[in-house]
Amino acid sequence: MEHMISAEIVTQTWQRMAQTPIPTIPQLIDEMRREQPFILSYLLALGDFPFNQHEREIIFYVGLVVWQIVTESDRRLGRVTRAGLGQAEEANYDFLDLLASDTEADFVSATETMLENHPEPEVLRYIVEAINDEEEYTSEDPPIREEYRGLAFVHLKIALDAFVKSFDTS
Repeated sequence: MEHMISAEIVTQTWQRMAQTPIPTIPQLIDEMRREQPFILSYLLALGDFPFNQHEREIIFYVGLVVWQIVTESDRRLGRVTRAGLGQAEEANYDFLDLLASDTEADFVSATETMLENHPEPEVLRYIVEAINDEEEYTSEDPPIREEYRGLAFVHLKIALDAFVKSFDTS
């Protein structure tokens, strides 16, 4: 598949974001509000789910990084619409059902299949690593609780899928 975002761009972008001074984050959020208001609203609406505040912050931050990664693509990123976001959600309902079935082997297998078949596998891999990397966290800054990682993954995958659909195909 052509035009995929390379692992190098993914790594450079998340490293740049990791070095972004905290006082400049509100400017980045304002930029996202202007460019991708539906994705911003979607990421901020996680209060309806069983995540705690810290987990919502991690998911929001990973979503912000994903947005920065897709803006680095050589394709022009269009604005995600409400309808486009809805289509991405519907396309992921089966995976949400699989999560509800609660068999870890099925989840791992489905995730591996997604990584093989996704149009942006390196970005999806970043999401998987970001929400599963326990070594990066401390007791004061814990990772997403294990039982909610699958749900966090699906939310971030929905945002990524909506971005991918919004790439200008011309």
